[in-house]
Amino acid sequence: MTTKLSLRHLWVLYKRTAVAQGFGSSKRELALAHLAFYSGSRAVLTVLAHMVEHGDTDGAVRAIAQFGRQIKRIQAGNPGKRRH
Repeated sequence: MTTKLSLRHLWVLYKRTAVAQGFGSSKRELALAHLAFYSGSRAVLTVLAHMVEHGDTDGAVRAIAQFGRQIKRIQAGNPGKRRH
C-alpha cells in the first residue's frame, strides 16, 4: 500500500528537517522557509504539468520517481550527505 502525501504533509516534513538543521528558529525564518517551500512546490508541479501536456510522460514519471526517492529519505530521517 502506498502512502499518499499532501503538500501540507510535505511541508511538515520540510519544516521538521529545517528546524533540526538549526533553521527556522525565528518566525521570520520560518515564514521565509514556508514561502520558499510552496514556491518551489508550485514550480515543480508547473514543470511536471508542462511535461505531461507536451507528451513527455516518460520524463515526468522519471522526475516523480526521483522526487519520491528523495521524500522517502527525508521521511526516514536520514537525508544523507550531499554530493558536490
